[in-house]
Amino acid sequence: MEIKQAALVLVQSRRDGLVTFGCLAGVYASILLFSLLIGFTKLGYYVVDKLHNVEADVGITTKQFILYICLYPLLDGTAWLLAGVLLRHKCSVTVGIASVADIFIQIGVVAGLLQTSLSFEKPILIPIIALYAGCLMRICILVGGFCKFVSWEDENSTRFDEIRDRLSARKVLGLWLPLALVRSAQGISRPITNLIVARSSGDEMAVKELAVLTLVYPVGRVSWGWLNELKTVVPAFLKEPEDSRNQASQVTARHIRIFTVCCLAFAMTLSFVVLWIPAVLTSFLTTVLNIQPWLAELCIVPMRIFTFCAIPVTIRAYVTSWLLLYKQTKFLAPSAVLRVAVLILALIVLPFCGVHGASQGIGALLASFCGEVVTAVIGYLYVEHKRKKKRAEEEMIPIMENVDGDKDNHKTNMLQNED
Repeated sequence: MEIKQAALVLVQSRRDGLVTFGCLAGVYASILLFSLLIGFTKLGYYVVDKLHNVEADVGITTKQFILYICLYPLLDGTAWLLAGVLLRHKCSVTVGIASVADIFIQIGVVAGLLQTSLSFEKPILIPIIALYAGCLMRICILVGGFCKFVSWEDENSTRFDEIRDRLSARKVLGLWLPLALVRSAQGISRPITNLIVARSSGDEMAVKELAVLTLVYPVGRVSWGWLNELKTVVPAFLKEPEDSRNQASQVTARHIRIFTVCCLAFAMTLSFVVLWIPAVLTSFLTTVLNIQPWLAELCIVPMRIFTFCAIPVTIRAYVTSWLLLYKQTKFLAPSAVLRVAVLILALIVLPFCGVHGASQGIGALLASFCGEVVTAVIGYLYVEHKRKKKRAEEEMIPIMENVDGDKDNHKTNMLQNED
């Protein structure tokens, strides 16, 4: 998914796009290899069956699912690559339409296939087919927007001559891989949480707690998950670092800060309305999602804890957006390691504080968010300090040259007077 940020910041020509896609294909090869190992070797048995302590039929189904979706990362990455190029050209409406169409296509395909015999014979294929159908629709819309709004020739004629160094795979990976590492840490946070919660809950409660977590993850993120997209705002509107200090610019750093705060306020308000009013939350879970009342009751406390994740997510997105603009994403890499460490530590400590089950998992995720944000902010402040120091040194050079020139002129005048 983070290939979108690399395309937004780096892709300025057709050649840049091909180089970035080549990097995407190379990373996908490792994902494909891991999927095949999970599906066809003993590694899958140890990773799925033994580690997660699930029954044999659940393990087989899970490994089949992983094999069935092994092509999806390449398609999804291609879609995000196109989305990044379109965002560079400020075609966010096209990207939004593609994402919404993806969701509706998935819903429509699931609703249609549920009426067929496939829901009884092979129900696992229903979400997989829906996933591929939605992704293909998203790619079609993005390709259409790309053909309509993106013109490499115009951009090449004005900017290509100004670029001294051509984009290389090393530059793409240097910007992308730290973001991918952070995204991977975020991705494995959920399996780690599920694993530890399931193993600490006992055989009888493990299934219930995992069911609660499965509901809380997507539903709880509805109110604030979109805040992650704030990381694209700064590199989209402030192409050069100097633009952030240009008050005559149409969009300034101050505008972006105000917009970010407003987005956070809206997300928090929505979270409190939906997740903190019991009647609203339980009604939504039982009527819209058709969840049993006892399961809906178990979801209330974890979802309320999830509300406060909006704050660290917003700060992380804001900091990441500036590091993207400065092409200094390497300072985000330590935050990924710290996030996983804090998550595991919190999952171990919280049961001793009387927090168990799904609340233990969501509380640990919130703690990991905070740990990640602290590290990212430290990296951002360090980069800002280096940039200010460099600017101060650059501003001092002309002054020193003028002083030296004045001294030379003064000496020349003195010699002329003596003559």
